[in-house]
Amino acid sequence: MMRFLAVLLVHGLAFAAAGPALAQAVAGGAEQGDYRLGPDDVLEIQVWQRPELTGAATVDPTGRLRLPLVGEVEVKGRTLAELTPLLTERYRLLDPSIVEVVVAVAQYNSRSVTVVGEVRAPGRYGFRSIPDLWSVILNAGGATPEADLARVQIIRDEAEGDGQRTVTADLSRGVEHADKEPPPSLRPKDTVLVPSLVGSVVTGDRFQVLGAVRAPGTYRLSAAASVVEAISASGGGLPNADLSRVRLTRPTERGAVAYRLDLQSYLDSARPAADIELRAGDTITVPGRRSTWDELMGGVGRFAPLLSVAVSLILLSR
Repeated sequence: MMRFLAVLLVHGLAFAAAGPALAQAVAGGAEQGDYRLGPDDVLEIQVWQRPELTGAATVDPTGRLRLPLVGEVEVKGRTLAELTPLLTERYRLLDPSIVEVVVAVAQYNSRSVTVVGEVRAPGRYGFRSIPDLWSVILNAGGATPEADLARVQIIRDEAEGDGQRTVTADLSRGVEHADKEPPPSLRPKDTVLVPSLVGSVVTGDRFQVLGAVRAPGTYRLSAAASVVEAISASGGGLPNADLSRVRLTRPTERGAVAYRLDLQSYLDSARPAADIELRAGDTITVPGRRSTWDELMGGVGRFAPLLSVAVSLILLSR
């Protein structure tokens, strides 16, 4: 009994050391069990005692993984319970010494929602199951004091028409009224825009810069001609700014449209296509990165239940 518990604890420590997602695979594998994988999902794959085969892998747009040794594997629509034995079998066929493969979802990107505007942590958030609009905003750190919750916009890609549709939701009466008038449900790839009360509508010759910049606010269009110049006009990005995921939201006669810009690539390689000319009414949101410490603490938090269970079992067996 004691030997079994020791093995369990050692396995748990090994998974936690390999990364937060692997700790989650042990502590929360049952919760991930019915999730069906899709494009852009990021998986953490651990091949026991084979560190060169262990690491993160992203599902490509066609629903396939490309893995060392085994090559392409079709994963779209599969659950972890279906994928784990499949990968174990594939690896064993090529190398009989491989004993175990552990798979966990690190990022639920196929069911992600992007939150921009007046929230404390704008960015892209993935969910095992997309929650309600309030919960998504809370996941992004909650609304700032300047948020105009009466005009929250959901910007949605559509297969027909011009490809964009905007739904407006009034959240100004608070969570307690959600049961009477529930907000619109969200879909994968939606963008949630929380506008600002301070100059809530960017009128005239103006644009807004929000998020991880030194001087967020509203500026005259004469201060900048492009998105890169707009960020510079707002004092530049903070140290935690993620310039690879800048969001530009632009009002049109048929509703708002949103663009995701990789300005980091533009700065690194001067690709002109990554920068966009500004127009009156534009809102630019620069998200912040999570720190390494936040990631580490997230992994420790997910590993804590496993450690607690192992310690309790050891004490009960005495």
